Amino acid sequence: MKIAIWHNLPSGGGSRALNYHINGLHQRNHYIEIWSNSPDADGFMQIPMGIKVHQIPLIRNKKISFRDKIKSVFFEKDQNILDMEAHCQRCADEINNGDFDVLFANSCFYYAVPFIAKYIKIPKVLYLGEPFRFFYESLPRLVWEAPRGVAGQLFRRSYWLPILEDLWVERKNRVQLREERKNYEAFDKVLVNSIYSAESCLKAYGSPAEVCYLGIDSSIFKENQIASSDYVIGLGNFYINKNPRLAIEALAEMKQNKPKLIWVANMVDKAYSQEMSELAQKLNVNFEIKTLVNDEELVCLLSNALCMIYTSQLEPFGFAPLEANACGTPVIALQEGGVKETIIDGKNGFLSNRNPQKIAKYLDFLAQNKDLREEMGIFAAQYVRTEWTLEKCTNNIENALESVLK
Repeated sequence: MKIAIWHNLPSGGGSRALNYHINGLHQRNHYIEIWSNSPDADGFMQIPMGIKVHQIPLIRNKKISFRDKIKSVFFEKDQNILDMEAHCQRCADEINNGDFDVLFANSCFYYAVPFIAKYIKIPKVLYLGEPFRFFYESLPRLVWEAPRGVAGQLFRRSYWLPILEDLWVERKNRVQLREERKNYEAFDKVLVNSIYSAESCLKAYGSPAEVCYLGIDSSIFKENQIASSDYVIGLGNFYINKNPRLAIEALAEMKQNKPKLIWVANMVDKAYSQEMSELAQKLNVNFEIKTLVNDEELVCLLSNALCMIYTSQLEPFGFAPLEANACGTPVIALQEGGVKETIIDGKNGFLSNRNPQKIAKYLDFLAQNKDLREEMGIFAAQYVRTEWTLEKCTNNIENALESVLK
Protein backbone atom coordinates (compact mmCIF):
# COMPACT_ATOMS: atom_id res chain seq x y z
CA MET A 1 0.00 0.00 0.00
CA LYS A 2 0.94 3.61 -0.50
CA ILE A 3 -0.10 5.21 2.80
CA ALA A 4 -0.44 8.91 3.66
CA ILE A 5 -0.33 9.57 7.41
CA TRP A 6 -1.64 12.69 9.16
CA HIS A 7 -1.47 13.44 12.89
CA ASN A 8 -1.35 16.22 15.45
CA LEU A 9 -0.13 14.26 18.47
CA PRO A 10 2.01 15.34 21.42
CA SER A 11 4.39 13.00 23.23
CA GLY A 12 2.58 10.18 24.99
CA GLY A 13 0.59 7.02 24.36
CA GLY A 14 -0.99 8.20 21.11
CA SER A 15 2.32 9.02 19.46
CA ARG A 16 3.88 5.81 20.79
CA ALA A 17 1.04 3.84 19.19
CA LEU A 18 1.51 5.66 15.88
CA ASN A 19 5.27 5.08 16.06
CA TYR A 20 4.65 1.33 16.42
CA HIS A 21 2.24 1.41 13.48
CA ILE A 22 4.64 3.35 11.25
CA ASN A 23 7.59 1.10 12.01
CA GLY A 24 5.58 -2.08 11.54
CA LEU A 25 4.08 -0.99 8.22
CA HIS A 26 7.46 0.28 7.00
CA GLN A 27 9.12 -3.05 7.83
CA ARG A 28 6.51 -4.76 5.64
CA ASN A 29 7.54 -2.55 2.72
CA HIS A 30 4.49 -0.33 2.58
CA TYR A 31 5.30 3.13 1.23
CA ILE A 32 4.65 5.86 3.81
CA GLU A 33 4.69 9.67 3.88
CA ILE A 34 3.76 11.76 6.92
CA TRP A 35 2.01 15.14 7.16
CA SER A 36 1.97 17.00 10.47
CA ASN A 37 2.77 20.23 12.23
CA SER A 38 5.28 18.19 14.28
CA PRO A 39 5.89 14.88 12.44
CA ASP A 40 8.00 13.33 15.22
CA ALA A 41 5.79 14.63 18.08
CA ASP A 42 8.50 17.03 19.29
CA GLY A 43 11.19 14.35 19.14
CA PHE A 44 9.18 11.63 20.89
CA MET A 45 8.80 9.44 17.79
CA GLN A 46 11.65 7.74 15.92
CA ILE A 47 10.64 7.87 12.27
CA PRO A 48 12.49 5.30 10.12
CA MET A 49 14.95 6.48 7.50
CA GLY A 50 13.45 6.63 4.03
CA ILE A 51 10.02 7.88 5.11
CA LYS A 52 9.25 11.27 3.59
CA VAL A 53 8.08 13.85 6.10
CA HIS A 54 6.02 16.99 5.35
CA GLN A 55 6.09 19.52 8.18
CA ILE A 56 3.11 21.80 7.53
CA PRO A 57 2.83 24.82 9.86
CA LEU A 58 -0.24 25.15 12.05
CA ILE A 59 -1.28 28.57 13.35
CA ARG A 60 -2.75 28.55 16.85
CA ASN A 61 -3.86 31.64 18.80
CA LYS A 62 -3.83 31.33 22.59
CA LYS A 63 -5.63 34.62 23.07
CA ILE A 64 -9.24 34.59 21.85
CA SER A 65 -10.30 37.85 20.23
CA PHE A 66 -13.58 39.62 20.97
CA ARG A 67 -14.54 39.08 17.32
CA ASP A 68 -14.10 35.32 17.74
CA LYS A 69 -16.21 35.31 20.88
CA ILE A 70 -19.04 37.03 19.04
CA LYS A 71 -18.74 34.56 16.14
CA SER A 72 -19.00 31.65 18.57
CA VAL A 73 -22.14 33.07 20.17
CA PHE A 74 -23.77 32.86 16.72
CA PHE A 75 -22.48 29.29 16.20
CA GLU A 76 -19.78 30.27 13.72
CA LYS A 77 -16.28 28.75 13.67
CA ASP A 78 -13.58 30.69 15.50
CA GLN A 79 -10.21 31.53 13.96
CA ASN A 80 -8.44 28.54 15.50
CA ILE A 81 -10.87 26.15 13.79
CA LEU A 82 -10.51 28.02 10.50
CA ASP A 83 -6.72 27.85 10.77
CA MET A 84 -6.86 24.11 11.53
CA GLU A 85 -9.09 23.63 8.49
CA ALA A 86 -6.62 25.57 6.36
CA HIS A 87 -3.78 23.36 7.63
CA CYS A 88 -5.77 20.21 6.83
CA GLN A 89 -6.78 21.55 3.42
CA ARG A 90 -3.15 22.14 2.51
CA CYS A 91 -2.16 18.64 3.68
CA ALA A 92 -5.12 17.11 1.81
CA ASP A 93 -4.23 18.89 -1.43
CA GLU A 94 -0.74 17.40 -1.35
CA ILE A 95 -2.07 13.94 -0.44
CA ASN A 96 -4.75 14.01 -3.15
CA ASN A 97 -2.06 14.79 -5.74
CA GLY A 98 0.25 12.02 -4.50
CA ASP A 99 -1.44 8.90 -5.89
CA PHE A 100 -1.88 7.35 -2.43
CA ASP A 101 -4.06 4.32 -1.72
CA VAL A 102 -5.30 5.34 1.71
CA LEU A 103 -5.17 8.09 4.33
CA PHE A 104 -4.26 6.84 7.80
CA ALA A 105 -5.17 9.75 10.08
CA ASN A 106 -4.55 9.91 13.81
CA SER A 107 -5.91 12.07 16.60
CA CYS A 108 -5.67 15.84 16.91
CA PHE A 109 -4.41 17.20 20.23
CA TYR A 110 -6.83 20.14 20.06
CA TYR A 111 -9.96 18.57 18.57
CA ALA A 112 -9.56 14.76 18.92
CA VAL A 113 -11.24 13.95 15.58
CA PRO A 114 -9.27 15.78 12.85
CA PHE A 115 -10.76 17.92 10.08
CA ILE A 116 -8.78 16.39 7.23
CA ALA A 117 -11.20 13.66 6.12
CA LYS A 118 -13.66 16.04 4.46
CA TYR A 119 -10.94 17.25 2.07
CA ILE A 120 -9.57 13.81 1.13
CA LYS A 121 -10.64 12.01 -2.06
CA ILE A 122 -9.14 8.58 -1.32
CA PRO A 123 -10.26 5.97 1.26
CA LYS A 124 -9.67 7.37 4.75
CA VAL A 125 -9.18 5.64 8.08
CA LEU A 126 -8.90 7.27 11.52
CA TYR A 127 -7.15 5.78 14.54
CA LEU A 128 -8.85 7.60 17.41
CA GLY A 129 -7.36 7.27 20.87
CA GLU A 130 -10.56 8.55 22.46
CA PRO A 131 -13.31 11.10 21.87
CA PHE A 132 -12.69 14.63 23.13
CA ARG A 133 -13.34 13.46 26.68
CA PHE A 134 -13.72 17.00 28.07
CA PHE A 135 -17.17 17.04 26.42
CA TYR A 136 -18.31 13.62 27.61
CA GLU A 137 -16.83 13.10 31.07
CA SER A 138 -16.96 14.89 34.40
CA LEU A 139 -13.43 16.30 34.81
CA PRO A 140 -14.37 16.97 37.60
CA ARG A 141 -17.75 18.26 36.28
CA LEU A 142 -19.36 18.17 32.87
CA VAL A 143 -18.63 21.27 30.84
CA TRP A 144 -22.37 21.61 30.09
CA GLU A 145 -23.34 22.08 33.74
CA ALA A 146 -24.81 25.49 34.47
CA PRO A 147 -22.78 27.92 36.61
CA ARG A 148 -23.43 27.68 40.33
CA GLY A 149 -24.34 31.34 40.59
CA VAL A 150 -22.87 34.74 39.94
CA ALA A 151 -22.10 37.56 42.31
CA GLY A 152 -23.85 40.91 42.29
CA GLN A 153 -27.29 42.06 41.27
CA LEU A 154 -29.23 42.03 38.01
CA PHE A 155 -28.31 45.52 36.85
CA ARG A 156 -24.67 45.42 37.86
CA ARG A 157 -21.70 44.71 35.58
CA SER A 158 -20.47 42.05 38.01
CA TYR A 159 -23.66 40.08 37.28
CA TRP A 160 -23.57 40.16 33.49
CA LEU A 161 -19.89 39.64 32.72
CA PRO A 162 -19.75 36.02 34.03
CA ILE A 163 -23.00 35.22 32.20
CA LEU A 164 -21.69 36.58 28.90
CA GLU A 165 -18.38 34.76 29.38
CA ASP A 166 -20.22 31.51 30.06
CA LEU A 167 -22.44 32.04 27.00
CA TRP A 168 -19.37 32.38 24.77
CA VAL A 169 -17.71 29.26 26.22
CA GLU A 170 -20.89 27.20 25.93
CA ARG A 171 -21.49 28.24 22.30
CA LYS A 172 -17.81 27.70 21.40
CA ASN A 173 -17.98 24.16 22.79
CA ARG A 174 -21.20 23.43 20.92
CA VAL A 175 -19.58 24.54 17.67
CA GLN A 176 -16.59 22.27 18.31
CA LEU A 177 -18.91 19.38 19.20
CA ARG A 178 -20.84 19.91 15.95
CA GLU A 179 -17.66 19.94 13.89
CA GLU A 180 -16.25 16.89 15.71
CA ARG A 181 -19.31 14.82 14.78
CA LYS A 182 -19.10 15.95 11.14
CA ASN A 183 -15.39 15.05 11.07
CA TYR A 184 -16.09 11.61 12.57
CA GLU A 185 -18.75 10.86 9.97
CA ALA A 186 -16.41 11.87 7.12
CA PHE A 187 -14.11 8.86 7.68
CA ASP A 188 -14.73 5.53 5.97
CA LYS A 189 -13.54 3.61 9.03
CA VAL A 190 -12.71 4.60 12.62
CA LEU A 191 -10.34 2.38 14.61
CA VAL A 192 -9.95 2.44 18.38
CA ASN A 193 -7.66 0.81 20.94
CA SER A 194 -10.19 -1.09 23.10
CA ILE A 195 -13.76 -2.28 23.45
CA TYR A 196 -14.24 0.49 26.01
CA SER A 197 -13.15 3.11 23.44
CA ALA A 198 -15.52 1.62 20.86
CA GLU A 199 -18.37 2.01 23.36
CA SER A 200 -17.25 5.57 24.10
CA CYS A 201 -17.41 6.44 20.40
CA LEU A 202 -20.87 4.91 20.11
CA LYS A 203 -22.05 7.01 23.05
CA ALA A 204 -20.41 10.19 21.79
CA TYR A 205 -21.14 10.00 18.07
CA GLY A 206 -23.93 7.45 17.72
CA SER A 207 -21.78 5.49 15.29
CA PRO A 208 -19.61 2.42 15.97
CA ALA A 209 -15.84 2.08 15.75
CA GLU A 210 -13.70 -1.02 15.19
CA VAL A 211 -11.28 -2.33 17.83
CA CYS A 212 -7.70 -2.53 16.57
CA TYR A 213 -5.54 -3.60 19.51
CA LEU A 214 -2.03 -2.27 20.05
CA GLY A 215 1.17 -4.02 21.12
CA ILE A 216 4.26 -3.50 23.26
CA ASP A 217 7.88 -3.40 22.11
CA SER A 218 9.36 -6.19 24.23
CA SER A 219 12.83 -5.45 22.85
CA ILE A 220 12.72 -2.19 24.84
CA PHE A 221 10.37 -3.04 27.70
CA LYS A 222 11.91 -6.10 29.37
CA GLU A 223 13.14 -7.14 32.79
CA ASN A 224 16.11 -5.21 34.12
CA GLN A 225 16.04 -5.92 37.85
CA ILE A 226 19.05 -4.59 39.72
CA ALA A 227 17.72 -3.32 43.06
CA SER A 228 15.24 -4.09 45.83
CA SER A 229 11.62 -3.07 45.30
CA ASP A 230 11.40 -0.16 47.74
CA TYR A 231 9.13 2.10 45.68
CA VAL A 232 5.87 2.07 43.74
CA ILE A 233 5.70 3.64 40.29
CA GLY A 234 2.97 5.71 38.66
CA LEU A 235 3.13 6.63 35.00
CA GLY A 236 1.28 9.22 32.91
CA ASN A 237 0.98 12.95 32.41
CA PHE A 238 0.49 14.56 35.81
CA TYR A 239 -3.05 15.84 35.34
CA ILE A 240 -6.23 15.45 37.37
CA ASN A 241 -7.66 12.74 35.06
CA LYS A 242 -4.65 10.50 35.88
CA ASN A 243 -5.83 10.65 39.50
CA PRO A 244 -2.51 10.68 41.38
CA ARG A 245 -4.44 11.82 44.46
CA LEU A 246 -5.87 8.31 44.81
CA ALA A 247 -2.39 6.77 44.54
CA ILE A 248 -1.09 9.05 47.30
CA GLU A 249 -4.11 8.34 49.53
CA ALA A 250 -3.68 4.59 48.99
CA LEU A 251 -0.04 4.60 50.04
CA ALA A 252 -1.00 6.57 53.13
CA GLU A 253 -3.36 3.71 54.13
CA MET A 254 -0.67 0.99 54.00
CA LYS A 255 -0.17 -0.95 57.23
CA GLN A 256 3.46 -1.88 56.55
CA ASN A 257 6.38 0.44 55.81
CA LYS A 258 5.26 2.78 53.07
CA PRO A 259 7.36 2.62 49.90
CA LYS A 260 8.14 5.76 48.00
CA LEU A 261 5.82 6.81 45.17
CA ILE A 262 7.69 7.79 41.99
CA TRP A 263 5.51 9.29 39.28
CA VAL A 264 6.94 9.48 35.75
CA ALA A 265 5.36 12.12 33.49
CA ASN A 266 6.01 13.84 30.18
CA MET A 267 3.77 16.79 31.01
CA VAL A 268 2.92 18.25 34.42
CA ASP A 269 0.20 20.61 35.63
CA LYS A 270 2.36 22.72 37.94
CA ALA A 271 -0.45 23.98 40.16
CA TYR A 272 -1.89 20.49 40.55
CA SER A 273 1.52 18.94 41.22
CA GLN A 274 2.11 21.47 43.99
CA GLU A 275 -1.26 20.59 45.50
CA MET A 276 -0.47 16.86 45.37
CA SER A 277 3.01 17.38 46.83
CA GLU A 278 1.44 19.19 49.77
CA LEU A 279 -1.09 16.37 50.19
CA ALA A 280 1.69 13.75 50.17
CA GLN A 281 3.61 15.68 52.80
CA LYS A 282 0.48 15.97 54.95
CA LEU A 283 -0.16 12.20 54.67
CA ASN A 284 3.50 11.31 55.29
CA VAL A 285 3.96 9.77 51.82
CA ASN A 286 7.40 10.02 50.21
CA PHE A 287 6.55 11.34 46.73
CA GLU A 288 8.60 12.37 43.70
CA ILE A 289 7.74 13.38 40.13
CA LYS A 290 10.26 12.52 37.40
CA THR A 291 9.78 14.23 34.04
CA LEU A 292 10.84 13.35 30.51
CA VAL A 293 12.88 10.25 31.39
CA ASN A 294 14.30 8.26 28.48
CA ASP A 295 13.28 4.68 27.70
CA GLU A 296 16.36 3.17 29.35
CA GLU A 297 15.69 4.92 32.66
CA LEU A 298 11.96 4.18 32.41
CA VAL A 299 12.60 0.45 31.93
CA CYS A 300 14.91 0.45 34.94
CA LEU A 301 12.29 2.22 37.06
CA LEU A 302 9.54 -0.16 35.93
CA SER A 303 11.62 -3.31 36.44
CA ASN A 304 12.66 -2.48 39.98
CA ALA A 305 9.36 -1.21 41.37
CA LEU A 306 7.31 -3.16 43.88
CA CYS A 307 4.42 -2.65 41.50
CA MET A 308 2.78 -0.06 39.29
CA ILE A 309 -0.21 1.77 40.73
CA TYR A 310 -2.44 2.85 37.85
CA THR A 311 -5.21 5.19 38.91
CA SER A 312 -6.13 6.90 35.61
CA GLN A 313 -9.79 7.78 35.26
CA LEU A 314 -11.56 5.76 32.54
CA GLU A 315 -8.32 5.20 30.66
CA PRO A 316 -9.24 4.16 27.09
CA PHE A 317 -6.40 1.61 26.76
CA GLY A 318 -3.32 2.30 28.84
CA PHE A 319 0.13 1.45 27.54
CA ALA A 320 1.66 1.88 30.99
CA PRO A 321 0.27 -1.29 32.66
CA LEU A 322 1.44 -3.50 29.79
CA GLU A 323 4.83 -1.78 29.72
CA ALA A 324 5.19 -2.50 33.45
CA ASN A 325 4.11 -6.10 32.86
CA ALA A 326 6.69 -6.48 30.08
CA CYS A 327 9.32 -5.45 32.64
CA GLY A 328 8.14 -8.17 35.05
CA THR A 329 6.18 -5.82 37.31
CA PRO A 330 2.58 -6.46 38.44
CA VAL A 331 0.01 -3.66 38.30
CA ILE A 332 -2.67 -2.47 40.70
CA ALA A 333 -5.21 -0.69 38.49
CA LEU A 334 -8.73 0.66 38.66
CA GLN A 335 -11.42 -1.66 37.38
CA GLU A 336 -12.63 0.70 34.69
CA GLY A 337 -11.96 1.77 31.11
CA GLY A 338 -9.80 -0.26 28.75
CA VAL A 339 -7.52 -1.50 31.53
CA LYS A 340 -10.06 -4.27 32.21
CA GLU A 341 -9.06 -5.70 28.82
CA THR A 342 -5.35 -5.98 29.68
CA ILE A 343 -5.14 -6.76 33.41
CA ILE A 344 -6.19 -10.29 34.43
CA ASP A 345 -7.13 -9.94 38.08
CA GLY A 346 -4.83 -12.00 40.28
CA LYS A 347 -2.52 -12.96 37.39
CA ASN A 348 -0.57 -9.95 36.08
CA GLY A 349 -2.00 -7.55 38.63
CA PHE A 350 -5.08 -6.64 40.65
CA LEU A 351 -8.19 -4.69 39.68
CA SER A 352 -9.68 -2.46 42.36
CA ASN A 353 -12.43 0.05 42.90
CA ARG A 354 -11.52 3.60 43.94
CA ASN A 355 -11.29 2.79 47.62
CA PRO A 356 -7.80 3.79 48.92
CA GLN A 357 -8.03 1.18 51.70
CA LYS A 358 -8.62 -1.63 49.19
CA ILE A 359 -5.72 -0.51 47.01
CA ALA A 360 -3.56 -0.30 50.14
CA LYS A 361 -4.42 -3.93 50.97
CA TYR A 362 -3.11 -5.01 47.55
CA LEU A 363 0.04 -2.94 48.12
CA ASP A 364 0.58 -4.56 51.54
CA PHE A 365 -0.10 -8.00 50.06
CA LEU A 366 2.60 -7.59 47.38
CA ALA A 367 5.05 -6.09 49.86
CA GLN A 368 4.58 -9.06 52.25
CA ASN A 369 4.54 -11.81 49.60
CA LYS A 370 7.66 -11.32 47.53
CA ASP A 371 7.54 -14.84 46.07
CA LEU A 372 4.02 -14.26 44.79
CA ARG A 373 5.03 -10.85 43.45
CA GLU A 374 7.86 -12.52 41.53
CA GLU A 375 5.51 -15.23 40.24
CA MET A 376 3.05 -12.58 39.00
CA GLY A 377 5.91 -10.69 37.36
CA ILE A 378 7.04 -13.80 35.44
CA PHE A 379 3.48 -14.43 34.23
CA ALA A 380 3.06 -10.75 33.29
CA ALA A 381 6.21 -10.63 31.16
CA GLN A 382 5.29 -13.85 29.33
CA TYR A 383 1.72 -12.60 28.85
CA VAL A 384 2.93 -9.47 27.05
CA ARG A 385 5.46 -11.39 24.93
CA THR A 386 2.74 -13.75 23.65
CA GLU A 387 -0.51 -11.76 23.63
CA TRP A 388 0.54 -8.13 23.07
CA THR A 389 3.26 -8.35 20.42
CA LEU A 390 4.15 -5.74 17.82
CA GLU A 391 3.64 -8.39 15.15
CA LYS A 392 -0.01 -8.72 16.16
CA CYS A 393 -0.27 -4.93 16.36
CA THR A 394 1.00 -4.58 12.78
CA ASN A 395 -1.28 -7.37 11.55
CA ASN A 396 -4.25 -5.55 13.06
CA ILE A 397 -3.52 -2.17 11.46
CA GLU A 398 -2.46 -3.67 8.12
CA ASN A 399 -5.69 -5.67 7.84
CA ALA A 400 -7.79 -2.67 8.85
CA LEU A 401 -6.21 -0.40 6.21
CA GLU A 402 -6.46 -3.04 3.48
CA SER A 403 -10.13 -3.63 4.26
CA VAL A 404 -11.16 -0.15 3.03
CA LEU A 405 -9.51 -0.79 -0.34
CA LYS A 406 -11.65 -3.84 -1.16
